[in-house]
Amino acid sequence: MGYVETILSVTGLNIILALSVYFSLTVGQFSLAQVGFWAIGAYGSATLTALFGWPLIPALMAVALVCGIIGVILGFPCLRIRGIYLALATLGFSQVAAQLLGNLQFRIAVEGVLRGPEGLVGFRNIPVLTSVYGIYVFVALLVAVLWWIGRTRFGMALAAVRDDDVAAEFAGINVVFVKVTMFALGAAVAGIGGGLFANYTSFISAQDFGFHQTLFSLLYVAVGGIFTFIGPVVGAILLTVLPEYVRFLGENRAIFYGVIVLVIMLLRPRGLIDRSNLSAVRKLWRSKTATRTGA
Repeated sequence: MGYVETILSVTGLNIILALSVYFSLTVGQFSLAQVGFWAIGAYGSATLTALFGWPLIPALMAVALVCGIIGVILGFPCLRIRGIYLALATLGFSQVAAQLLGNLQFRIAVEGVLRGPEGLVGFRNIPVLTSVYGIYVFVALLVAVLWWIGRTRFGMALAAVRDDDVAAEFAGINVVFVKVTMFALGAAVAGIGGGLFANYTSFISAQDFGFHQTLFSLLYVAVGGIFTFIGPVVGAILLTVLPEYVRFLGENRAIFYGVIVLVIMLLRPRGLIDRSNLSAVRKLWRSKTATRTGA
């Protein structure tokens, strides 16, 4: 596994994590539960593929279904809380799920060898069933789905709920259905991302799903921008690749990383990509297209 391929793969996985957070943000829900679903997907897919011999695609579909159902169950009570209280509640779920799975011990003999999660030791010998290409196929699928949703009536409903859910409800939009649906979809996406992560790295442990990962999932979206799916993609790419260029700083790399995030947030409080950026790009594209057509 080459260095460049590894960086590309990690970047792709972080894009998936960022987009899973974005799903709930499309309706104004600030959820920190995605790392918990990521852990469920990772341990679920690892168990199905390593212990029971499932192919990757059925395993990913299974963990997506499980995470989606849990997302629906968690989504309904989360409708009653907002802001910092919603963030704390979903963070609690994420940490509880990660710790429970990280302490799980379940080993069975597979071809004469004991395999399975060993608590804090981790889950080893997970079959490597995906690659950088498989990861980016799913990234492309996610981007295509989000692009399509943004151009449908459902996408208009998402924007209305995000801007003012009370006004959206008076306009006849089923706010409960819209919010729970996006929460569940975000959970399913995170589950698939976790499954891809496990079946790419071949080893997972509780440390992979700690608070630091939750913090990064938030930073990807906050730095990139929350008003379009392009924002989380840009944020994940930047914050994954940037540290690789400052390895020469050694222990001071974390300080540099924090300073860069702070500067971006001060200069671009809405993120690097927002509506004004997109409007400018669209105008430039239309002017170039009109010029070429006129020529």
